[in-house]
Amino acid sequence: MKKQIYQIALLAVVLSVVMVSWNKPWKAEKQKKKKKKSKIKFPLQTNTKSLAYHKVKDYDQWKKAFDDFYDIREQSGELSYEVGVLGDDSDMAYVFNTWKSPDDFKNFKEHPALKEKMEEGGVIGAPTFLFLNKLEGNKIKDNKVTALIYHEVEDYHKWKKAFDDFEDTRKEHSEVSYEVGTVNEDPRMIYVIHQWDSLQDYQNLIQDDKLKEAMNAAGVIGEPTFLLLESKDKGKH
Repeated sequence: MKKQIYQIALLAVVLSVVMVSWNKPWKAEKQKKKKKKSKIKFPLQTNTKSLAYHKVKDYDQWKKAFDDFYDIREQSGELSYEVGVLGDDSDMAYVFNTWKSPDDFKNFKEHPALKEKMEEGGVIGAPTFLFLNKLEGNKIKDNKVTALIYHEVEDYHKWKKAFDDFEDTRKEHSEVSYEVGTVNEDPRMIYVIHQWDSLQDYQNLIQDDKLKEAMNAAGVIGEPTFLLLESKDKGKH
């Protein structure tokens, strides 16, 4: 009887060792899959950026109101700014900012004095706010022709592959730098900042039939928005 009990106990120990040994690689594989899955998440940017644009009655009137708002912008977490007009419409003013944090940008949009200051500056209609989350690209350079293009896509990874495959054509049109990322925390809303040495290089690219073909192949949904940024002033806090 004692011998049978001993054999049963020994068998239980052997089975438990086997189960532990079998379970370890399964858990390791499960953890590996979790790690692999996390790699496809969009990274958090280290520098919060935004672009706002809107129609104005008069740029100089708007710029004065913008300058008068300097202290509140700084107190709200603004780190730097660039202002100017959109190349195809001199009545469309834009502001390109960097912020201390995403919350600072979001809180600034809701600042109680912002609406009043925009009215004082002669802003017409509602502004468009773009919260930009950089995923990849070069450093944006000074004194270059700069354009921001944004649009919806079926899938970011599909679009990114087509964008990379389009590099030779972009270089043919003398692109000197680029930046890609998402807009307003939506993984299907993509922006690209391109830079060139001349306005003619920009115009040659957007008129190239290959661009439309590449966008169709990349799964771009609807018409893209092209913003040519003509800088007039910039500064840091």
